[in-house]
Amino acid sequence: MRFTTLAISTVLLLLTSCGNEDNVPGYDNLEVLVTHNRVGKDSDNWIEMRNISGEWERTGLIFGYLGDYDECQKAITGLKRANSAREYRCTPAN
Repeated sequence: MRFTTLAISTVLLLLTSCGNEDNVPGYDNLEVLVTHNRVGKDSDNWIEMRNISGEWERTGLIFGYLGDYDECQKAITGLKRANSAREYRCTPAN
């Protein structure tokens, strides 16, 4: 349960700052840190959202689970419930 709360908090934090990655302070540093530092045994996963231009934007990060990809899919299910018009996917972060 603690990990679920942490993951949801992380998703919400990143969602509030989504948009053009070039305008988000620290975005590049976060990407490098995540790429080279896996949390746990499974590959961490980015939640990506297709923007209005058809490009995929990283909007969340799932880590610390035994089965990060499965938890990422669950998070996407919740996001789609909130906004079914958006398209989401999980991609490996490291």
